[in-house]
Amino acid sequence: MLRLRPFKPQDGDSLAGWFSDGEEAFVKWSAGQFEYPLTREQIDAYCRKWEKDEFGWPMAAIDEEGRLAGHLLMRSADYRENSLFFGFIVVDPSARGRGRGREMISLALAYAFEILRVDTVRLRVFANNPAARACYEAAGFQVENFLEKAFSYRDQQWDNIQMAAWREEWEKNRR
Repeated sequence: MLRLRPFKPQDGDSLAGWFSDGEEAFVKWSAGQFEYPLTREQIDAYCRKWEKDEFGWPMAAIDEEGRLAGHLLMRSADYRENSLFFGFIVVDPSARGRGRGREMISLALAYAFEILRVDTVRLRVFANNPAARACYEAAGFQVENFLEKAFSYRDQQWDNIQMAAWREEWEKNRR
């Protein structure tokens, strides 16, 4: 069982150790917003940035023993449009393939829809990251838009998929 709480700078040491599977996997997570390899200094700067932003906040998923099990950013909260974006979604690699990602995303959706009362949550995933896309679909996200060749990585052009989950749909599926 996972729980959500605010991400804290001291969570950074765990998070920084989760990207040992190489630069390309790291870039799929960071979309070029962090330099590889991820360092504690980058994480501290990230935390300081979001402390000042009233429309975004990093969240941590913690396991039964209180250890960091996942991270995601809730950002671009728009209270007029009742929408929110999720980003920088990652699960501890030692827990992947066991439904932890879907569980974390489901908790984050519950927070967004029940606590923040937004109507729509969006995220983006690279088309060359089918495991992440499957996780988001299992949690209730649907493809909303496809952005061809939206991101450059080395000599490659990656397609980006915007996905959305809607409160009305989410509430129906919870019954």
